[in-house]
Amino acid sequence: MRKYSEDGADSRLPGLVDADVVGAALGVSAEKVYLLARSGELRSVAIGRSVRFHPDDVSAFVEERRRAGR
Repeated sequence: MRKYSEDGADSRLPGLVDADVVGAALGVSAEKVYLLARSGELRSVAIGRSVRFHPDDVSAFVEERRRAGR
């Protein structure tokens, strides 16, 4: 059975965000976010010509950097 939020959205779907949101959260430009995605350092999801990011992947990226002392 599907779980729906109050607004009717399927709550099992991830809340994907764009590079502008990720960049604002990390304090870098959207272009830097795209560069990190292209290099494979930051996981991304391609949807047609769009690139989106799952918040868990962004958190994992930050945590990985923290552990590495970067």
